[in-house]
Amino acid sequence: MKKSFLIGLFVFSLVALLVVGGTMAWFTDTKEASNKFTAGTVKIQILENGQTNPVVKENVNPGDIYDKEVKVESLGSKRTYVRVSINPVWEGNLPINNVNLIFADGELGTHWVDGGDGWYYYKHILAAGAVTEPLLSKVEIIGSLTGDDYQGKKLTVNVKAEAVQASHEAYKDAWGLSNMPTGIEPWTE
Repeated sequence: MKKSFLIGLFVFSLVALLVVGGTMAWFTDTKEASNKFTAGTVKIQILENGQTNPVVKENVNPGDIYDKEVKVESLGSKRTYVRVSINPVWEGNLPINNVNLIFADGELGTHWVDGGDGWYYYKHILAAGAVTEPLLSKVEIIGSLTGDDYQGKKLTVNVKAEAVQASHEAYKDAWGLSNMPTGIEPWTE
């Protein structure tokens, strides 16, 4: 009887302990944080004579000078380095020595640098939403060098612009340069 009483007391204590333990509340807290990072953007457009569409001239004449103001506008969120190449091409692979590109800076230097690699580099880091100073101002077709073989031929002045984020020396990978040309604004954070 003593043994049954002890077993009963043990079972009753165990049940009571489970009931009390199951109804006990504990203070707790849980927090989560979602850190979101949005990458910046590099996006540009070429402006010719203030427009995004290239200039088209019909029935051009030897000796004429045509307006062709070339600028680059930043549409992205990152500060960027900008470079531009300008390549005149006559239909039929005619010589281009009769095409004179008239730069806005005269001999460059004020806002653009000739990189010597076929590219002209904007000297300043271009901020988001900003527009470069003009690189090209006019195109002249030199009359004394434009003979009859140019009649009916089209001159195309190809303008190509590239931009790369100014930070982290991205130009090295993107453009394959070991250094920016002399005179280019250095990146500082």
